[in-house]
Amino acid sequence: MKRKGSLVLTGLLGLAVAAPAGEVRVQDVARLQGQRTNKLMGYGLVVGLAGTGDGEKYAATMRALMRLHQRFHAPAVSDADLKGNRSVALVVVEATIPEYGARSGQSVDVVVSVLGAAKGLKGGQLLSTPLQYALFDENDPATQVIYAIAQGPLEVPDEKNPTRAIIRGGATLEEDCIYSFIADGAITLVLDDSHAGWAWAHLLARAVNHELAAPAGAGRAADASAEEPAVALGPKEVRVRIPTYERDQPAGFVSRVLQTPLFMLPPQPARVIINRTTRNISFTGAVTVSPTVLQLPGLGSIVVGRPAAPDGVPGDRTPPAAGSPPAAPAAGSGRGEVVGFAELLEALAAIKASPAQMVDAVEHLHKTGSLHAQLQYE
Repeated sequence: MKRKGSLVLTGLLGLAVAAPAGEVRVQDVARLQGQRTNKLMGYGLVVGLAGTGDGEKYAATMRALMRLHQRFHAPAVSDADLKGNRSVALVVVEATIPEYGARSGQSVDVVVSVLGAAKGLKGGQLLSTPLQYALFDENDPATQVIYAIAQGPLEVPDEKNPTRAIIRGGATLEEDCIYSFIADGAITLVLDDSHAGWAWAHLLARAVNHELAAPAGAGRAADASAEEPAVALGPKEVRVRIPTYERDQPAGFVSRVLQTPLFMLPPQPARVIINRTTRNISFTGAVTVSPTVLQLPGLGSIVVGRPAAPDGVPGDRTPPAAGSPPAAPAAGSGRGEVVGFAELLEALAAIKASPAQMVDAVEHLHKTGSLHAQLQYE
């Protein structure tokens, strides 16, 4: 977060022209370095609650209320005067600065959460609360500035969670919160985690260099440097040098870079993603499984592929033991060849394996080396 005087590039995406359907652009897989949200935070008091406040047993709220009385010379001289007050709650107030920054006077939403013993915030009013940079550093004066003032009536969006409320446009900025996207005459593109990798970074740099290789417009001298403007610095970063003739007004150049279409997309890495909460399984890329046999408790066995026999003829599946459930049809075929992951999932679904059993099977295959993919969790 930077104070007034920083270089500003706002509304870049607003200059963009809609891309043809199916076309992947730079801005679809990467963002500008510096393009991020920031948090403001403060502690305040909510008043006007109908008996759902903290109460006198929560000493921190009573002390804050006493200081408020003393500040405005209200007729309260001791804590005893506030006994039985359940209309006040101590809260934490948070606001998010948008990814392109905000100007003084602009309003943003705030989230108000109970900090003490209050049972609900419905019907409450937040008193004026100063907000500062959330990452407070006593050695950095910039984090000690009051960037916004929050106040207003609370709205409880979820009746089942009455201790959390919002105020639409409840914080008004007192200072400019401006981000800098340009450093040393260049911008840096940061690839999303799902697209990070050397192949993607190289492709993005090539696409940008191809796009910027067009002849300079009439009356503009081409940049004297023979170096290509875009360079992949790592699996997540591509640095793009801004031509000298566009550095005074870089918005058009940055918009052009973000709108650059990508060609010959690299193949997706083979990944299997497991959601720990829902037990959902998804995958990307060419995920394959080596021939193997899985034994599922209560369901029998499933043959993944058909391992080749010593004479080169595909081997038959081992007959199930007497009294055991019949084995599921084999997933895949061929002479010991790997099979697609989708075939494995279909075979598991055919024998009505539960989500937990499917996850266990995938994890077992990965552990034994039969699953040829990265295993990730979310």
